[in-house]
Amino acid sequence: MGYSKSEQETSLVFDYEKNEWNVYSTVPKHIRKLMNIGEMNIIESENDRPIAIKGVLKEKQVSMKKERVLSEETKEKLRLNGLAMREKTN
Repeated sequence: MGYSKSEQETSLVFDYEKNEWNVYSTVPKHIRKLMNIGEMNIIESENDRPIAIKGVLKEKQVSMKKERVLSEETKEKLRLNGLAMREKTN
């Protein structure tokens, strides 16, 4: 069953001298993503599925950005633009 939700965590530690991120995760969503972007070592598995991994990522593989918060008006404009684009392609 893996780790309970209260036990799941993802840890990123930046090594400035090596210019790389050391990563450890027991969060299924993060494990799937990390396995696709870097070479990860499986620490624990259950039913041939990794439940704990660790590895190293290059500095450019990790980014930090401000959360984008859209107003209802902006969301509606984007929705209408999407509908208009679909009509043009049909």
